[in-house]
Amino acid sequence: MAIRLHELHPTLAHFPLALLPVAFFADLFGRLRGRRRLMEIGKFLMPAAAIGGVATAAAGLVAQEAVEAGDAHDILITHRNLNAGMLVAVGALALLRARRSEPGAGYLLATAGAIAGMAYTAYLGGLMVYRHGVGVLPARGVREQESPEIHYGHMSETARLAADHAGHAAKHAVQHLRAGKIAPALHVQ
Repeated sequence: MAIRLHELHPTLAHFPLALLPVAFFADLFGRLRGRRRLMEIGKFLMPAAAIGGVATAAAGLVAQEAVEAGDAHDILITHRNLNAGMLVAVGALALLRARRSEPGAGYLLATAGAIAGMAYTAYLGGLMVYRHGVGVLPARGVREQESPEIHYGHMSETARLAADHAGHAAKHAVQHLRAGKIAPALHVQ
Protein backbone atom coordinates (compact mmCIF):
# COMPACT_ATOMS: atom_id res chain seq x y z
CA MET A 1 0.00 0.00 0.00
CA ALA A 2 1.34 3.43 -0.93
CA ILE A 3 0.85 6.79 0.72
CA ARG A 4 -1.90 8.95 -0.76
CA LEU A 5 -1.33 12.54 -1.78
CA HIS A 6 -3.45 13.99 1.06
CA GLU A 7 -1.56 11.90 3.61
CA LEU A 8 1.67 13.85 3.06
CA HIS A 9 0.38 16.71 5.24
CA PRO A 10 0.06 14.77 8.52
CA THR A 11 3.34 13.04 7.72
CA LEU A 12 5.21 16.35 7.50
CA ALA A 13 3.35 18.16 10.29
CA HIS A 14 5.41 16.46 12.99
CA PHE A 15 8.62 18.19 11.93
CA PRO A 16 7.68 21.77 12.89
CA LEU A 17 5.66 20.44 15.84
CA ALA A 18 8.82 18.87 17.23
CA LEU A 19 11.51 21.27 16.01
CA LEU A 20 9.96 24.50 17.32
CA PRO A 21 9.71 23.38 20.97
CA VAL A 22 13.17 21.78 20.88
CA ALA A 23 14.64 25.02 19.45
CA PHE A 24 12.84 27.00 22.15
CA PHE A 25 14.00 24.83 25.07
CA ALA A 26 17.57 24.68 23.75
CA ASP A 27 17.61 28.48 23.62
CA LEU A 28 15.86 28.89 26.96
CA PHE A 29 18.09 26.50 28.90
CA GLY A 30 21.15 27.71 27.00
CA ARG A 31 20.42 31.27 28.05
CA LEU A 32 19.50 30.41 31.64
CA ARG A 33 22.60 28.25 32.13
CA GLY A 34 24.98 30.22 29.94
CA ARG A 35 25.50 27.22 27.66
CA ARG A 36 26.60 28.47 24.25
CA ARG A 37 26.23 25.01 22.64
CA LEU A 38 22.54 24.81 23.56
CA MET A 39 21.96 28.27 22.09
CA GLU A 40 23.73 27.18 18.90
CA ILE A 41 21.34 24.23 18.69
CA GLY A 42 18.35 26.56 19.15
CA LYS A 43 19.71 28.91 16.49
CA PHE A 44 20.15 25.99 14.07
CA LEU A 45 16.76 24.38 14.73
CA MET A 46 14.59 27.50 14.43
CA PRO A 47 15.07 27.85 10.64
CA ALA A 48 14.61 24.08 10.34
CA ALA A 49 11.23 24.49 12.08
CA ALA A 50 10.30 27.29 9.66
CA ILE A 51 11.31 25.22 6.63
CA GLY A 52 9.37 22.27 8.00
CA GLY A 53 6.39 24.61 8.38
CA VAL A 54 6.62 25.68 4.73
CA ALA A 55 6.64 22.05 3.56
CA THR A 56 3.77 21.19 5.89
CA ALA A 57 1.73 24.20 4.73
CA ALA A 58 2.23 23.33 1.07
CA ALA A 59 1.16 19.73 1.72
CA GLY A 60 -1.83 21.05 3.70
CA LEU A 61 -3.01 23.12 0.75
CA VAL A 62 -2.74 20.05 -1.45
CA ALA A 63 -4.63 17.91 1.09
CA GLN A 64 -7.39 20.50 1.41
CA GLU A 65 -8.41 19.88 -2.17
CA ALA A 66 -8.38 16.10 -1.87
CA VAL A 67 -10.64 15.62 1.15
CA GLU A 68 -14.30 16.11 1.94
CA ALA A 69 -14.41 18.26 5.05
CA GLY A 70 -18.19 18.22 5.37
CA ASP A 71 -19.33 19.68 8.69
CA ALA A 72 -15.67 20.30 9.62
CA HIS A 73 -15.21 22.84 6.81
CA ASP A 74 -15.04 25.81 9.19
CA ILE A 75 -12.46 23.95 11.27
CA LEU A 76 -10.41 23.33 8.12
CA ILE A 77 -10.51 27.03 7.21
CA THR A 78 -9.54 28.02 10.75
CA HIS A 79 -6.74 25.44 10.85
CA ARG A 80 -5.37 26.64 7.50
CA ASN A 81 -5.57 30.35 8.20
CA LEU A 82 -4.17 30.22 11.73
CA ASN A 83 -1.33 28.04 10.47
CA ALA A 84 -0.59 30.59 7.75
CA GLY A 85 -0.20 33.18 10.50
CA MET A 86 1.94 30.77 12.50
CA LEU A 87 4.14 30.20 9.46
CA VAL A 88 4.74 33.94 9.09
CA ALA A 89 5.47 34.27 12.82
CA VAL A 90 7.90 31.34 12.91
CA GLY A 91 9.60 32.62 9.74
CA ALA A 92 10.06 36.04 11.35
CA LEU A 93 11.37 34.42 14.54
CA ALA A 94 13.83 32.32 12.50
CA LEU A 95 15.13 35.46 10.77
CA LEU A 96 15.42 37.26 14.10
CA ARG A 97 17.21 34.33 15.70
CA ALA A 98 19.65 34.04 12.79
CA ARG A 99 20.88 37.59 13.51
CA ARG A 100 21.66 37.07 17.17
CA SER A 101 24.10 34.84 18.98
CA GLU A 102 21.84 34.72 22.06
CA PRO A 103 18.06 34.72 22.28
CA GLY A 104 16.47 37.74 23.94
CA ALA A 105 13.60 37.62 26.41
CA GLY A 106 11.14 39.00 23.84
CA TYR A 107 12.19 36.36 21.32
CA LEU A 108 11.72 33.60 23.89
CA LEU A 109 8.30 34.93 24.88
CA ALA A 110 7.19 35.20 21.23
CA THR A 111 8.45 31.67 20.54
CA ALA A 112 6.51 30.35 23.54
CA GLY A 113 3.42 32.06 22.10
CA ALA A 114 4.10 30.46 18.71
CA ILE A 115 4.31 27.05 20.38
CA ALA A 116 0.96 27.63 22.07
CA GLY A 117 -0.59 28.75 18.78
CA MET A 118 0.86 25.78 16.97
CA ALA A 119 -0.46 23.41 19.63
CA TYR A 120 -3.94 24.84 19.11
CA THR A 121 -3.81 24.50 15.33
CA ALA A 122 -2.53 20.92 15.75
CA TYR A 123 -5.54 20.29 17.99
CA LEU A 124 -7.80 21.56 15.20
CA GLY A 125 -6.12 19.21 12.73
CA GLY A 126 -6.65 16.31 15.10
CA LEU A 127 -10.25 17.36 15.65
CA MET A 128 -10.89 17.18 11.90
CA VAL A 129 -9.44 13.68 11.69
CA TYR A 130 -10.49 12.05 14.94
CA ARG A 131 -13.90 13.60 15.50
CA HIS A 132 -15.02 14.32 11.95
CA GLY A 133 -13.08 11.66 10.01
CA VAL A 134 -11.71 14.15 7.46
CA GLY A 135 -9.28 12.41 5.13
CA VAL A 136 -9.98 8.98 6.57
CA LEU A 137 -11.19 6.21 4.30
CA PRO A 138 -14.03 5.24 4.38
CA ALA A 139 -15.36 7.32 7.29
CA ARG A 140 -15.27 10.62 5.41
CA GLY A 141 -15.13 10.87 1.69
CA VAL A 142 -11.72 11.31 0.16
CA ARG A 143 -11.84 12.12 -3.52
CA GLU A 144 -9.68 9.13 -4.42
CA GLN A 145 -8.93 10.40 -7.92
CA GLU A 146 -7.74 13.67 -6.32
CA SER A 147 -5.48 11.84 -3.84
CA PRO A 148 -3.89 8.96 -5.74
CA GLU A 149 -1.39 6.60 -4.27
CA ILE A 150 2.09 7.93 -4.88
CA HIS A 151 4.23 5.60 -6.98
CA TYR A 152 7.71 6.15 -8.34
CA GLY A 153 6.65 5.68 -11.97
CA HIS A 154 3.92 8.31 -11.72
CA MET A 155 5.76 11.11 -9.92
CA SER A 156 5.32 13.70 -12.69
CA GLU A 157 1.53 13.21 -12.84
CA THR A 158 1.34 13.32 -9.04
CA ALA A 159 3.47 16.49 -8.93
CA ARG A 160 1.19 18.16 -11.52
CA LEU A 161 -1.89 17.15 -9.50
CA ALA A 162 -0.27 18.47 -6.30
CA ALA A 163 0.56 21.79 -7.99
CA ASP A 164 -3.02 22.01 -9.29
CA HIS A 165 -4.39 21.32 -5.79
CA ALA A 166 -2.10 23.91 -4.22
CA GLY A 167 -3.24 26.51 -6.76
CA HIS A 168 -6.92 25.75 -6.14
CA ALA A 169 -6.42 25.75 -2.39
CA ALA A 170 -4.68 29.14 -2.52
CA LYS A 171 -7.57 30.49 -4.59
CA HIS A 172 -10.06 29.11 -2.05
CA ALA A 173 -8.06 30.65 0.79
CA VAL A 174 -8.28 34.07 -0.89
CA GLN A 175 -12.02 33.58 -1.46
CA HIS A 176 -12.56 32.69 2.19
CA LEU A 177 -10.52 35.65 3.39
CA ARG A 178 -12.42 38.02 1.10
CA ALA A 179 -15.67 36.63 2.49
CA GLY A 180 -14.44 37.38 6.00
CA LYS A 181 -13.87 33.72 6.89
CA ILE A 182 -10.61 34.02 8.79
CA ALA A 183 -11.26 31.67 11.69
CA PRO A 184 -14.95 30.68 11.40
CA ALA A 185 -14.67 27.77 13.83
CA LEU A 186 -13.81 30.26 16.59
CA HIS A 187 -17.16 32.01 16.34
CA VAL A 188 -19.27 31.41 19.42
CA GLN A 189 -22.79 30.42 18.51
